[in-house]
Amino acid sequence: MSAITQIDPGVDPRHVFLDARDVMARYGWGKTKGYQNLKDRDLVPPPVMTHPDRWRLDQLMSWEDHRIESAATESLPRARPQLADLLPPPKRAGRSTRTG
Repeated sequence: MSAITQIDPGVDPRHVFLDARDVMARYGWGKTKGYQNLKDRDLVPPPVMTHPDRWRLDQLMSWEDHRIESAATESLPRARPQLADLLPPPKRAGRSTRTG
């Protein structure tokens, strides 16, 4: 099970590190397009650790909020955009996750 599905709501997001697979799952990207998108600094902030790459969850959340806010100020009286509207579309529909 990936770290993204194991995050406890009581855990401080500053202490949660996501690998490339977790970030791609967060945004619904497939493997090929996901790795391309992770290199694009307009789509995803740089990782806080390299070799292997790791992104801090709180920094991704802050970056997402910034993207949403900047998109909201660019569009006038429209409804507040969702993060999914700002990211490239996923390669295919997401799979349902099993619990247990």
